[in-house]
Amino acid sequence: MSSTPWTHGIIAQLKAYNIRFLSYVPDSIIEQVLKLARQDPFFDLLPLAREEEGIGVVTGQHVGGERGAVFLPTSGIGNAINALASLAIPYQIPLPMFIGCRGELGEFNASQVPMGQALRPILDALRIPHFDLAHPEEVNVVVDGALKLTYALELPVAVLISTQLAGWKDEK
Repeated sequence: MSSTPWTHGIIAQLKAYNIRFLSYVPDSIIEQVLKLARQDPFFDLLPLAREEEGIGVVTGQHVGGERGAVFLPTSGIGNAINALASLAIPYQIPLPMFIGCRGELGEFNASQVPMGQALRPILDALRIPHFDLAHPEEVNVVVDGALKLTYALELPVAVLISTQLAGWKDEK
């Protein structure tokens, strides 16, 4: 899995906003960005056991005057709902989330589809703005805009990385 221009765009925007701390639950889509971040001494990466831990980690970083982001798979948003609704949203924590979307175009694993279909309605129910990344030429504008918004609102914002952009597993 080699880095592609879209991954470089995300990395550049994270650096432009001084987001040094990247918490993540492993996922094949977001791993494409994290692989590049691991090669850059600017970033500190923290693997998580569960997605809701990332909400607490980024909250603590914010309170300490630092900036962090959470990288998680689609299914992980289900694990993070309570932490988002009871911590990040009411306490107005700017929390960029990069979500590797599964259960959509090109999905081979039927068990990924229900959460893929529920992802946007869940974010809407929590009133978390979310923006799709589907084309490489839109990465800089979408990520820049999403990061600007999360810090202006002081609330979580999600960037949804589609398989159309990242590619999908070639399973049958």
